[in-house]
Amino acid sequence: MKRLKWVLVTAFGGAMLGACGSGEVIVQAETTNVETGEAIALQGLVVQLLPFDRDQVFDSLAQAYPEPEPPIPDTIIKLQDAVAQAQDEWRAIEARWITARDSLKQISDRMQGLSRAQAEYRVLYVEFNELEPEVQRLERQQNQAFQRFDQLQKQLVTLAQQVRLRRQEWEDEAFASVDSIFAVLIKQAKREPVEDTTDATGLARVYVKPGQWWVHARYELPYTELYWNIPVEVKRGEPVQIKLNRETAEVRRRL
Repeated sequence: MKRLKWVLVTAFGGAMLGACGSGEVIVQAETTNVETGEAIALQGLVVQLLPFDRDQVFDSLAQAYPEPEPPIPDTIIKLQDAVAQAQDEWRAIEARWITARDSLKQISDRMQGLSRAQAEYRVLYVEFNELEPEVQRLERQQNQAFQRFDQLQKQLVTLAQQVRLRRQEWEDEAFASVDSIFAVLIKQAKREPVEDTTDATGLARVYVKPGQWWVHARYELPYTELYWNIPVEVKRGEPVQIKLNRETAEVRRRL
């Protein structure tokens, strides 16, 4: 289920809060390179610490609403997967075409400064004639791959717009009271939400009052998002370390 974004008022800076004897939450955010498996720091990720469970609020409102949330049809999910696959195929062929095209240009440039009678020119001439048809073949393939990707994407956009509109209308009605509920929960907790952004290393240090908190963040990917809402108990003098990665996230489908 898509969650509404709620604008939070950021509390005092970390240094001031730390000086007041608050607890520290150390957040490390990263994703993974699909090809190499290497960890990649998530820079600029907005991390929120909330003194209540936002998922519980949204789930309660959704259950109380008389109509269920309009689902994302399987046809759209399959089409999203087909678009992603077509895009990957197009980009892979395009990369091979660019490499071959650049190699052909390098051969041509080297031939420009040589006499046709030279042995090196004759070798390069043979290489050029062998590579040129490959460049032309790859160019045709990448054009065809792009056309397939473009057609699927246009089809997806048309279908997704209709579903997105129905889901947005449902959210606007089902979650109409969410801001007022959040305000009540903040007042009851006597603790303001705190927001920070990860640095170039994917690190964020957040200082909050001791107590129960939920670490919330979301990272959008093509047609899905990584969603975090992790409960933590914060105590003075005991830093809490939280990892935000694919393993600790809920992967949610999105339009």
